[in-house]
Amino acid sequence: MTPGSAGAFGRAADILNALALGLAADSVQTGRKTLGVIRARSPELVRLTKDTGEDLIATSGGFIDVLLMSLRSDAEPPWADHEQRTREYGRVKAAQGVPLETLIDILAVYRRATIELITQPIEGTARRDEIFALAQSRLEDVVERLTTSIVRGYLEHLDAEHRSRESELFGLAAIVTSMGRSLDIAETAEVALAETLAALRLSAGAMWLRERGTFRLIHASGLDPHEIEQFAREAGPHVKATVTAIGRSESRVDRGLGGVWNALRAQLRVRGRVVGVMTVGTEMPRVFGASDLLFTAAVADQVAIALDRARQFSNEARTDHLTGLANRREFERIMEREVALAERHDRRLSLMMIDLDNLKRINDRQGHLAGDAALRLVAQQLQRVVRTSDICARVGGDEFAVAMPETEMERAREVAIRLRAALKEAGLASRSPEPIEVSTGLTAWRPGQDWQATYEAADGDLYEDKRRRKDDQPAAVQRKHATPIRILGRTSSRRRLTGG
Repeated sequence: MTPGSAGAFGRAADILNALALGLAADSVQTGRKTLGVIRARSPELVRLTKDTGEDLIATSGGFIDVLLMSLRSDAEPPWADHEQRTREYGRVKAAQGVPLETLIDILAVYRRATIELITQPIEGTARRDEIFALAQSRLEDVVERLTTSIVRGYLEHLDAEHRSRESELFGLAAIVTSMGRSLDIAETAEVALAETLAALRLSAGAMWLRERGTFRLIHASGLDPHEIEQFAREAGPHVKATVTAIGRSESRVDRGLGGVWNALRAQLRVRGRVVGVMTVGTEMPRVFGASDLLFTAAVADQVAIALDRARQFSNEARTDHLTGLANRREFERIMEREVALAERHDRRLSLMMIDLDNLKRINDRQGHLAGDAALRLVAQQLQRVVRTSDICARVGGDEFAVAMPETEMERAREVAIRLRAALKEAGLASRSPEPIEVSTGLTAWRPGQDWQATYEAADGDLYEDKRRRKDDQPAAVQRKHATPIRILGRTSSRRRLTGG
């Protein structure tokens, strides 16, 4: 370089330095000017960056400040700070789903905008080309460094997301596997909460089961007893949410529940009906992204299916498959509970036993389908004549029982009378060839008596009623109803012998 050219270069550098200083004096105004240039030249890039309003002005001003500082020869830019901020910008934009090529394009636009800002004041002057060439050379280096930082931050976010998704997939697999091992509702809830909290790195959660229009808490994790009520008030089933995510999963996920908890709430759905609610959260600062909601929805679908299966199994284990009433084992549990409550609170308790006297005759003459229909009819009429607080059960092939809390014997006798009347009316309406006949036994629990003794007393009264009813029948009716199989056998033999 000759002394003359060196002097010219020095003067160009001085002018560029002065221009950069002047433009950097008002970064907000410079940012607005730059934004105007970008909107005029590349409006689609402004839309793709997902920045709006003051954030967009601040972002533009920040990048232009870095670029203008790189044009100065009297100061060394704080590259460590700039690169750290640029890497964070890359991570944020990756989280927002902005394409990487858009970020690289926007840097190129910032570079062109900076050149335009620099060259506008010196347009038409003798040194315009020298200053332009010097600015281009310096900006190429800094844009390359900034691009590297953005790409690094972008890839760091993608790598973290990949590891997070991998962890969530393992968590989802663990949830499905663990819940598949149990048909117990409480155990299913416990496993689902534990695995979900681990996968999402949260600290607390609770699950409620929907029962007859209300929600019953079945398990809480990471919460002290005094915290459960507060958690339910702020993030439970009845709290209004600001955002509901509805996607491919059947279950829905809510966020923005309010209170001190940063929580996600999943509405557990199976075939369009809500079977429960699961809420997981933390008191620490936490922003839930779209992937968190998608993962929670996928988990919620599995939890809903497992809960529904567990509840169905529980119902099947407690109910009689033919009539839908409680089965014998469940009724024994109910009686044990009701006797304990009566003992503790000095309450009345009556028990009624019912026997379908002619079930065998119906089966023999009309077939077992008719016998099943007769059992279902008794169950239906029984539920019609008792109160909703009374508990009906099928405790044997042709035997039924009803526990009647807070009931005196007089009312229990009225129920037995209404049952016989209802069965007679139903038989007439159906025009059945075989009227349904039932015997009943009644007893009242006595203080100090266990449920087995109460049961045996009612059973004894049942067979006493059966004996009385048999004794009251005319002799001709008794012969007609006695041992139908042997009578048919003799008739059939006579026909074979006579050839009839």
